[in-house]
Amino acid sequence: MITSEQIRAARALLRIEQEDLARRAGTSVSTVRRIEAAGGTDLVAPTTVDGVRHALEQAGAEFIEHGVRRRATAPRDAETRLAKLRAIAERSAALQAEGPRLTEDDLYGDDGLPR
Repeated sequence: MITSEQIRAARALLRIEQEDLARRAGTSVSTVRRIEAAGGTDLVAPTTVDGVRHALEQAGAEFIEHGVRRRATAPRDAETRLAKLRAIAERSAALQAEGPRLTEDDLYGDDGLPR
C-alpha cells in the first residue's frame, strides 16, 4: 500500500497540480487533498487510492519501497532519432525557402519596437 507521502512526492516529481491529478483519477480535488494529508490513504476507499496511484503511474511515476521515482524510459534508437531530426530540418529549410524574406521594416515599426 502506498502512503500519502509517496503520492505527494509523485505528484511533485511529475509536476502535476492537484486539480489535474483529480481529473486524471476521476475523483474530486478534495479527495486528492484528503489522500495527500498525513495518513490520508487510510481515510479514503482503497479503490480511490488505487485510481490515484494508477493515474500517477500512467503519468510516469514508479512507486518503490518507501519512495517514488520517475519511470525509466526505453532508450531510443539513435538512427531513428537522427532520421527524425533530419526530416524536421529539411521541412524547415523548405518552408523557409518558400516563404518571403522578412526585412527589419517588416519586423520593427518606425519607433524601433517590434510590431
